[in-house]
Amino acid sequence: MKLYTLLLFSLLLIGCNNTNTNTNNNNSSSTSTSNSGSQYTSKMSKSDKKKFYDQNDNVVYEVKYKSDAFKLRTASSQLIWKVKLYDDKVKISDNEENLNPYEIKIMGAQEAKLTKNDETVARTTYESATSSQTINFEDASQSAITKEMSYSPALLVEAISEIPKDQQQIIISELTDKGY
Repeated sequence: MKLYTLLLFSLLLIGCNNTNTNTNNNNSSSTSTSNSGSQYTSKMSKSDKKKFYDQNDNVVYEVKYKSDAFKLRTASSQLIWKVKLYDDKVKISDNEENLNPYEIKIMGAQEAKLTKNDETVARTTYESATSSQTINFEDASQSAITKEMSYSPALLVEAISEIPKDQQQIIISELTDKGY
């Protein structure tokens, strides 16, 4: 009888321990992203997928991860932006084949440029004395963007006018998390 009770107690303890582990894993992956007036929260829904929720807890976007890329998709899993990662550049396109991508090319320790079809769209530089990063556009009709922040070539995503601001912030956040 004692052996039976001990075995039952052990199984119950193991079951409780697994439940505790699963609960902790779900809560630790929740983050918050601020996007031009609105705020999204995000949770890892699978090991390779993060979902972004609006204030009413509706799924707005999801990010699907691969080892060398990630995809920003709609709530219904349709591709919006594919982001392919390389050591010295990042390609951003709106198609699976990565045709006609924007490219963020890392030029040096604190310098990068954004290109489209081998033409420079914008450049970013970092002033360590003032802790500010500046994006200068090749198109003189656009004003430069200067932000006080740590250097990140990912900030060049803000120069891609085709990407809505909330999607820009998600892509920048994901790139920054990956060290870009």
